[in-house]
Formats: sequence, structure tokens, C-alpha cells
Amino acid sequence: MFATLNKLISDNGFQSVAPSFSEWFSAGSFNSSLPLTADALETLLMTSSADNPSHLRGTKHWISEMNGLMLKQMLQVSHLQSEAFRLYGVPSSLFTGWAQPLIQATEDSVAKDESPDMITRADQQLDSAYAEQLKILVTHFTKEADGELSFNKETCSWACKTLQGQVWLMTQLNNFRLLEWQYYSRGQTHLTAMKNLLRSLFQVITGQTFSADENQPYRKKNAEGQWRDSDEDYLKACTQRLLELLKYNAFDLRNFALNSPYSKLGACQWETIAGSELYSVRLRHYPRPAGVKANGKTLYMASPMINRCELFDLAPEKSVIEGMLQLGYDLYLVDYGNPEADQSQLGLDFYGKTVHDKYLDLILERHPGQNIEVMAYCMGGTLFMPYLARRIEEAQITGKDVCIRQVVLMTTPILFDDESSGHKPMRDVIRQDYDADVMQLFYGNCNVSPYAIESGMHTIQPGVEQTMLEGFYSRAHFPGAIKDSAPFLNWLHSGTRFPARAHREWIQKIFMDNQIWENQYCLPSELPELDGKPVNMDALNNADIALFDYAGLRDPIAPVGSCKTSERWGRKAENHQMVCGGLNRTIEKNVGHIFVVSHALLGEFLEAVTDFLSDEPPAYHGKKPASAATKTAAITQEAPTAKATAAKPKTRKAASTAKATTAKTTARKATLGKTTARKTAPKKPAAKADSDNSES
Repeated sequence: MFATLNKLISDNGFQSVAPSFSEWFSAGSFNSSLPLTADALETLLMTSSADNPSHLRGTKHWISEMNGLMLKQMLQVSHLQSEAFRLYGVPSSLFTGWAQPLIQATEDSVAKDESPDMITRADQQLDSAYAEQLKILVTHFTKEADGELSFNKETCSWACKTLQGQVWLMTQLNNFRLLEWQYYSRGQTHLTAMKNLLRSLFQVITGQTFSADENQPYRKKNAEGQWRDSDEDYLKACTQRLLELLKYNAFDLRNFALNSPYSKLGACQWETIAGSELYSVRLRHYPRPAGVKANGKTLYMASPMINRCELFDLAPEKSVIEGMLQLGYDLYLVDYGNPEADQSQLGLDFYGKTVHDKYLDLILERHPGQNIEVMAYCMGGTLFMPYLARRIEEAQITGKDVCIRQVVLMTTPILFDDESSGHKPMRDVIRQDYDADVMQLFYGNCNVSPYAIESGMHTIQPGVEQTMLEGFYSRAHFPGAIKDSAPFLNWLHSGTRFPARAHREWIQKIFMDNQIWENQYCLPSELPELDGKPVNMDALNNADIALFDYAGLRDPIAPVGSCKTSERWGRKAENHQMVCGGLNRTIEKNVGHIFVVSHALLGEFLEAVTDFLSDEPPAYHGKKPASAATKTAAITQEAPTAKATAAKPKTRKAASTAKATTAKTTARKATLGKTTARKTAPKKPAAKADSDNSES
């Protein structure tokens, strides 16, 4: 057997990888006089799809893709058959009945928060099994003394230098091989990242590095092509990495994210507002900490629909809510929950109009006369902006006050096209792979699985399945890194279902038709003259709303080219000096989509937001209802144009004095130097984010 294996390895050109490998096998008998090297262990493990031998970019779920293509073709044939026999009164269910077991299986999986794709679930099980084998192997080589873990040199020597140990170790490698050969996906996968971790273990137990540079995971070179660290320091880092992963039981990232005691989400206490229940949607109230004085204003936070709202409140010192509470706000957050099947037929008019109407009215009842500031993340802001424009339109007719004066948008896309927005990759994915009829058939009664949404996100971020896990492993040896990342990983692996009808409308109306930007997006209204009509987004200009856009230069989900709200709408005063209060602001940072996971980046954001919100614009009042006799007078009371507003003297409180304004301007120089006013000169890319940035 050994002779055959030796010939197989030699025939496949592994001599350069392990030049002395043939010495271990002689005439079919094992030679234990030579210790196993790192290169030899790499050779014994053999090549599999986990090594990405085809050098594929991204992850190829080829079986799932083939199944999906076959399914769509079969449904097309069934549809043609149904149309052909409809004239004869034959029900369409006769031709689509074959799909009912698949539909039921999909609905059951969505209800259990599992992937509807059996192949994906099988790969997840293999990932967990591989991670468990890693844990078992590392545990065998370690010992604990005085509460500290360390590698046992005697055990490592036994496994590499004795016949018994070498046979045992090769048996362990065979377990890994069997798992690798069962894996369905190809390319840059989770398994690729875990195999690199196994390679680092080979180096630790043999006490030597691989001869090939590409086999030394997590090691970096400098600009001159030299290693940044010595072999000794590199092996120490590999050792500490494995010990930390064992300590926190973090080899299996998904299991760690969902079950670790350190992955608890949230830093702040909250309560559900009575009467706010709308299906799974709730309005949360976060009380101010003891000793924090109220500032007399309310902050209304709109979260995305496809993620848990704890994005705003990940963990202590990584919480936007924690920072804003310290400023004295009465703080409220929209929690969309995890929609059940009874929400499958609710559209964007419910989530983008009904919810906000009810919750803002509840807040105004609790805090009459208070101004409301708004903060929204990603699609939470995308949906809120047309809502606000419609509310202003309604106020101009009814005379109701619009208490919202300032809106903070965090990585919020508003422009969707194939040119400047940066959304062409995702729009291409939708055009090529998205089938509205198939989605309706399989998800129409159970809502869209977060796994389906995740697959689209991964498509526009090739290789993210490997790089995300590898990034986690690579930082594991830093003190506290694993524990620190746990809440974010929990949030990342806790996606929520997207209501089926709302998802179809989001894809078609906003992503593909670009209706918000084109002033074609319709919303309901209690006023007949506005009900179901396109929203006039320019109402944001008429009401002189101050807008703040915070966008990431490395954000593929909300590319910086799509975050243009503050550059098109809102305060349009013809004064481009940043010392003027209330102007729109656009800040572009060298960050990704979830920048709040970084202490440093969150601190910069909160500093900029605090400065922006301190420049409170004057209050806006809608046009009062006019009688026939006073109609002409009422017209003159309409919202002032941006140009007229700019020409008027400021009416801010004591801060309107020249002395206070000068002092405030001086205090804000550092932050304002990083901002760009609406329609100012092109912005220069910000410096690269610091090493504390672990966002994805």
C-alpha cells in the first residue's frame, strides 16, 4: 500500500514539495527513522478541492447552480403546458404539482431558519465536522497548567518521530482527506480557510515552516518581498492563534457566532412601546443612562429590513445607541423582527409608510413639541427618504408641522444605475439569476430566506466566504480579538427573512427601475390628491431638510457612487462655507459597509454626527389650510426656497451671535476638515482605515 501511495505521489510531481518523502517509504515498509516534516505532512494530506487547484475566483456552488437552472427550465415547460391547455379548462396545478414537495421543503426550511438549499446545508455540516476534527487534533497536542494552555512538546515529538505517533497522525490526516473529498463547493470556500489553519498546525507541531512561501498562511511580506517577521516569531504567532481558537472553541465560526456566551448582542437596555406592535415590527425605546440630562430632542432610528436592528447596538463601546444616549436624546429604534408567513403579502408601502406614520405619531404623543432627528442605516434610509418627502407633501396641504429637521444617513444607497452608482454588478446578478416567478412560487408564502439574500451579496464580493473566515483566523492571536468580534459575528450570522412581496418590490421598483431617483416611486396617503401618486423628492428641498451622508469607499453593498442623497436633495443654500449652520454634509471614508464594528471608526462617526446635529436648522411649518378669502395670503406662507432661506438671517438661539458662531467654528475645524459640502470640489480619498477596523 505504501509503495503504491509513494508512486502515486511521485507521479503527480510532489518531489519538489517533499524531496525526502521517498525515504519514508522503502520497499513497502514504513521507515520511522526520519521525523515527519511540515512539507511531508502537507504531501500526505494530498490535494483536494479545498486547495482550489483551478484557481477559481470566488466560490462556485456548481451543483446548486445546475439544480437551479434545471428547476427554472422545468417550470418554464410546465408554464407552457399550462397555457396550452388552459382553453380546455385544465387547471395549471396539474402541470406544476411536481414542484409541491420542493415548495413545502423550502417553506419548512425557511420556518426553521435553515438554508433551503440541501447542498448548502451539506457543506455547512462538512464545515462543522472539519472544524471539530481541527479542535480534536489541536487538543491532543496541548496541555493545561495553572489555567494556561500550551503545546506539549513531548506529544508533538511523539507524533512526528515515532512509528506509533506517525501512524496515528496519518490516520488523523485521512479523516481530513475524507471530509475534503465530500465537499460540494469549489473555489474560495470556508473549507479552504480551514485547511490553511490545518497547515499552520503542521508547522507548529514540527517546529519548522514550509519550504514553499505560498504554504505559510497569515504571513505577510514587506514591499521588498521579504517576510515581515522571523521564522521564530511567525511560529509563535501560529501557536498562539491555535491556542486562542481552542480556548474559545472558535474553530467553527458559525457555531461560535451563534452559541458562544461572548456573542450576546446589545449594550443598552430597552423596552417595547405599548401599542407599537405591527405584525413582527416593534418600536423600541432606549432610556437614557442615569445622570445623563435630556437635551429636549428625540432620535428616531430606522434599521434595515434584512438584518437585526442590533446593528445600531452591537456591544459595549461598539454601539451607536450607546454614544447617542450620552448626548441626552429620547431614543427610539424600529425593530422589524423576523417576519413570519403572515407578512408575505405586505409591500414596501407598509414597511416604508405605515410603520413610520404610526411610530412617529406615537413619539409625538409621548414628546409633544420636541424636534425629531433621524438616523438610518442602508436600506432603512433608502426607504425613509421618500417617506419623509411624502410627509412634507402632506404637511404642505394639511398645515401640520414637520418636526424632522435633520437626517443622518449611514451607507445609504439612493441611486441605482449601471453607470456611476457602482451597482452594476448586483444589477447584472439580478438580470442573470433572479426570476420573480420562481421566487414567488417558492417564497411567496414563507418570505425570502436570508440565505438567498446572502448568496447574492457573496456574488458581488468574490471570495468573501474564504477571506472572511481567514480574516477571523488571522486576527485570532491578538489578545481579546476573538471575544471582541463575537457580537458582530452573531449579528452577521443572524439574518432575517425578507417579506416576499416587499422583496419583489425592492428588487424591481428601487434596484432595477431606480424609481426614487427618477421621482417615480409611489406611496399611499390619507390625502386623495397624493394617494398612490409618485413622491416628489424635491419636497426635501422645499422643507430645507439638512442631510448627512456617511459613505464607505470600500463598500460594495452601498457603493459610494450610490450614496447621493445629500448631494441632490435637502438644504441647497448657495453658501459653500462649512461654517454655516444646517448645511448638508457628505463624508466619504476608507471603510466598508459595517464600519460600526471598529472602535476607532465608530468614534470618528459619532464625532462627525455630533457636530452635524449641533447645527440645527430653523423649524419648518407646512402651509396652513387656506379659505377662499385668504388663499392668496396662504400661498405666500409656503415653504421658502433654498435660495431665499440662504438669504435670510439666521434665527438660531444664542448661537446665532457672531461670537458664539466663531467659537463653534473653531471647535469644529478638525471634523469639518473631513467633510464635503453639497456640490463642493471633488473629494479626495481618505487615508486608509487604521488597524482597528475589522468591518466587512
